[in-house]
Amino acid sequence: MSVPDRVLRVLAAAAALVGVACCALVRPLQAHWDAGTQAGAAGDLTLGTVWPVVGALVVHARPRNPVGWLLLVPALIGPYQVLSVYAGHVAGAGVLGGFAAWVAIWGFAPYFFTLPLLPHVFPDGRPPSPRWRPVVLGVAAVATVTTVARMFSAVDADIVPGLMNPLGIEQAVWLRYVTQTGASMLFLVGIPLAVVSLAVRMRRARDVERTQLQWLLLGGLLLVAAVLLPAGSLDSWNGVVGLSALPLAIGVAMLRHRLFDVELTLNRTLVFGLLTGAVVAVYLLVVYGVQAVAPDSAWSVVLVALSALGAAAGRDRVQEVVDRRLFGHRHNPYAVVSRVGRHVAAASEPVDALQRLVDGLRDALRLPSVAFTNDEVSVASGTPVHGSRVVACTALGARVGELHVGLRSPGERWSAEQEAAVEEVAARAGTLAYAAGLVADVARSRGRIVAAREEERRRLRADLHDGVAPNLAGTALQLESLAKRLAREDQPALAERVSRLRDGLRGTVTELRALVHGLRPPVLDQRGLAGALRDLVVGHEDVPRCTAEVGDLGAPHAAVEVAAYAIASEALSNALRHAVAAEVRLRAHVADGNLVVEVVDDGVGLPARTRAGVGTVSMRERAAEVGGRLELLPTPGGGTTVRATLPLEVL
Repeated sequence: MSVPDRVLRVLAAAAALVGVACCALVRPLQAHWDAGTQAGAAGDLTLGTVWPVVGALVVHARPRNPVGWLLLVPALIGPYQVLSVYAGHVAGAGVLGGFAAWVAIWGFAPYFFTLPLLPHVFPDGRPPSPRWRPVVLGVAAVATVTTVARMFSAVDADIVPGLMNPLGIEQAVWLRYVTQTGASMLFLVGIPLAVVSLAVRMRRARDVERTQLQWLLLGGLLLVAAVLLPAGSLDSWNGVVGLSALPLAIGVAMLRHRLFDVELTLNRTLVFGLLTGAVVAVYLLVVYGVQAVAPDSAWSVVLVALSALGAAAGRDRVQEVVDRRLFGHRHNPYAVVSRVGRHVAAASEPVDALQRLVDGLRDALRLPSVAFTNDEVSVASGTPVHGSRVVACTALGARVGELHVGLRSPGERWSAEQEAAVEEVAARAGTLAYAAGLVADVARSRGRIVAAREEERRRLRADLHDGVAPNLAGTALQLESLAKRLAREDQPALAERVSRLRDGLRGTVTELRALVHGLRPPVLDQRGLAGALRDLVVGHEDVPRCTAEVGDLGAPHAAVEVAAYAIASEALSNALRHAVAAEVRLRAHVADGNLVVEVVDDGVGLPARTRAGVGTVSMRERAAEVGGRLELLPTPGGGTTVRATLPLEVL
């Protein structure tokens, strides 16, 4: 039985309130009791207040998302600090003092859980892919084992020197090594794995998720920068800013990710951070290197100045790399066109090429959505979040459609480079749309030709079967009667000649009937399509056992009837000869204006490398002739499914 969302929200609010209240009491209690502890560090208090408050807000909006609960875990920091101060005051005496001393040993455990686990499940509460689940479970297991080992290690408290663990097991010295090893793995392996997980998710992210990840990246960069600044630490003022920036960025990402355009801020932060890091690294290398070789030399100043000039000169290159990695090729129209061209090159037909084009443009410019529409074709990639801008697509001087390019923010203005890139891609889209129209016209023309052919065949078959053939058969009977009369009148020569004429006419009738049957399967006119399909499985009750599930098929066009019957017959024959199946099912039904015919077997399935034979090619051609399609699919549990989707009416 799941806990109601209302209860979860109340629990989260209560945990955050207790954590913040305890953090507020730490320093007054420490001053009042003169406990002599090291409690009340700025970094710990920031972690115990800002993080739980943001976590409670996230839980209020999304109670089932683990991101909010991981942000709430640091709420334990407040009680940990208060109990440590109390334990130092009473020296761990009494039951309450002993409990407080025990919590003072392991109460910093939120560091083991929140930092290594949070990036793995941000923002949707799931790892980037199923392959990352063992990693997440492994990190959680190591954090749990490390915390439990610390609970029973015979050590003193970190912020209360000399206060020993009342539940420490003196003989289990190995618990200390478990704690040390686990903590090292979590921070030296767990956190880098979390960063890799974020990078993997960032590469696959689109639209809202990408914006949320950019917020997290911005908060993480501010935290790293705060720690790396001169005299920086988690307990300094810049450490407090960094520790506050990360949860606040997560909160904005989860609750108000469209607050403002995070891309510009993240862009400038990354460029500034990379250039600053390069200059600092060169400075340290040059200063210490030159001073070691030539003390008091002025060359260090000159080399540092040169490194600064080099960083300034390389700013554009760094900006280009950051833009390309995070925001696509929006500043390089030629790169956009080239990237989109590579996407389109693998297309099999114009509509597929249009789909690849919108996918490629969206990926190249990191757009929330791109779509192309006209009266006949509509393809889309992504979902608009701030509306879209419409770009006309033309071919041979005529407007053939529109390209709808999603905006990243309300009222977004395009640069000249981005404008040029989109215009160039729109021109390609116009050409492809024109080609798609031509292909559609050819397909419709072919469909009309096939339809007219089959209708004419049906008419000819009816005329020949019901008119010419009976007349010829009647003439043969008259000749037979004449031959008998001549034989009775003792005219054997004439009787023989008439008999030969009779036999020749009967042979002509036989050939005519074969021709009539070749124009159109007679079973379709005798039994209808549904009955003809059921007749295909008659006589196959043994292994493989064949069954037919045929619903009401209505009155398909003559060409569709012939195509469906021929495809079903060929697919059933292939299954009986090659599938090594125990059961073969023939199914036919009407769905969304299409006739769907399936032959499903439980045999050996499709080979790793499928090579189309004469039968498969024939089935594909018959389906394409009437505007349908043929699919060869693996059957769940083993086997092969041949599915033909044919329109009921041929345009």
